[in-house]
Amino acid sequence: MQFDVLIRQGEVIDPSQNLRGVRDIGILNGLIHTVEEKIEDAEATFTVDGRGLLVTPGLIDIHMHAYRGHAPLGLDPDSLCAAGGVTTMLDAGTAGSYNFEGFRRDVVERCETHLEALVNLCCVGLVAANLGELMDRRYADPDGAVKTIRDNPGVAVGVKIRAGKHIIGDGEDGRDNFMDAVRAARESETWLMVHIGESPMTIPEMLEHMEPGDCITHCFKGGSTRVLDPGGKVYDAVRDAAERGVIFDVAHGFGSFQWEVCEAALEQGLPPTTISTDLHVKNIHGPVYDMTTTMSKFLYLGMPLEEVIARSTSEPAAVLKQQDEIGTLKVGTVADIAVLEKREGRFVFTDSYRQDRVGNELLIASTTIRRGEIVPGGGGLRMRKLAD
Repeated sequence: MQFDVLIRQGEVIDPSQNLRGVRDIGILNGLIHTVEEKIEDAEATFTVDGRGLLVTPGLIDIHMHAYRGHAPLGLDPDSLCAAGGVTTMLDAGTAGSYNFEGFRRDVVERCETHLEALVNLCCVGLVAANLGELMDRRYADPDGAVKTIRDNPGVAVGVKIRAGKHIIGDGEDGRDNFMDAVRAARESETWLMVHIGESPMTIPEMLEHMEPGDCITHCFKGGSTRVLDPGGKVYDAVRDAAERGVIFDVAHGFGSFQWEVCEAALEQGLPPTTISTDLHVKNIHGPVYDMTTTMSKFLYLGMPLEEVIARSTSEPAAVLKQQDEIGTLKVGTVADIAVLEKREGRFVFTDSYRQDRVGNELLIASTTIRRGEIVPGGGGLRMRKLAD
């Protein structure tokens, strides 16, 4: 059998199939053609030696910022793909109704990486995010967000609001902006991602208006708006929301991941639904670096490897309602694959509050395969900080 790409004898971990074991994977015409313990009599244009490496579905980052050159936070999706093993990305509302057409033309249609996006409630998105994009209510455009989603099926897939009082206002203005975002998600028949942090409403108050499939992002943020009550306990409303299908997304970011909050939530049975980076220009060289470094922090926190991979592949695929297409290594699906190296040592990991911890395992994207083609480049070691 002649394949385009053949991955030999890697340890395959595919939570979508409850599969873990050494396998060969044959790729043909951009699709996963064969997954077997050993593929006999096979030849390939390119062969990847997977011995000693982990082979997973292509990673899915459902919170990052890709509007490079137009918004100050934007990064290049294609370079992030090779560096982090990420084959599908969700831009978390960098563009709004006024500039989404330009975002689609200049970024989505020009990049090779599978990129979808949320539409910011603010009509100009994050072009002037440092000023607070919804401090002036006139910038809120729920009707425009709905129209943008309807005009861009498969690209614009939901609504985003950054619900901090320094961003959307306090009191009545903040509540009105939040409710506009809820309305836009409902009328567009999609879903809502809510950025928390120093918010004008408590998380339990916001959750009263959120439905299964909606998302609290930056779920392990410290500060005044946390998933924990003042006594350090997970709010009952948070636990109830997770049980009924509200998504709790990591979105590490520059200021949105605190060790203590994450540890308390995990100890009390509130793991994240999805692991994501919130990668942008302010954290690409630390403390986030890439998807695999963020995943490594959850290995340090004691989350089993299979769960870390599930929350980075099959779970975000389900959030995007594409679990039968991406986040899986099922035969016949698109050949998006991450080949990961798990290094052992003493590595320094830093949260968003500049607190260091030392972990013993570091995941690195060794090889990324996107739609059946090997992507040039890899993760390198710029994220490695040795404790010794």
